[in-house]
Amino acid sequence: MKALTLALAAVAVAISTTALAGDPVVGKQKAAACIACHGSDIYPGIFYTLQLGGRNADKLAVKTMKYKTGKILHPMMAVATAFFDEKEIQDITAYYQSLGKPAFTSPLIKIKGDDDEASQAAAAPNVYPALPAYPATAK
Repeated sequence: MKALTLALAAVAVAISTTALAGDPVVGKQKAAACIACHGSDIYPGIFYTLQLGGRNADKLAVKTMKYKTGKILHPMMAVATAFFDEKEIQDITAYYQSLGKPAFTSPLIKIKGDDDEASQAAAAPNVYPALPAYPATAK
């Protein structure tokens, strides 16, 4: 009986998370205003550092909602997000996540919002030994 209850709970969770996630096919249709700067599956975008392909959809949606609500001030993003509702933003961010990382990335330029490099740097061991503390001076 417990196994059946757990199985039903797992199915319910899977259905609810799928319902909350955005639809990348719909997002591609709605991303026309985003493509000029952020790119698409066939166009890299105007600014290399603003490519959104392969980014986490949930993080993109949160940040985009901050632009929409004015918590992050950016004139272009305020205009671009003004006419989208939360579901449309989820669809667009799901589309960008579905693209995967850009094929050609320069090691010299860090793409804004790219958490992979930051997490790898944080996980790297400290190769420099800690400096010894200065001894207290006697007076």
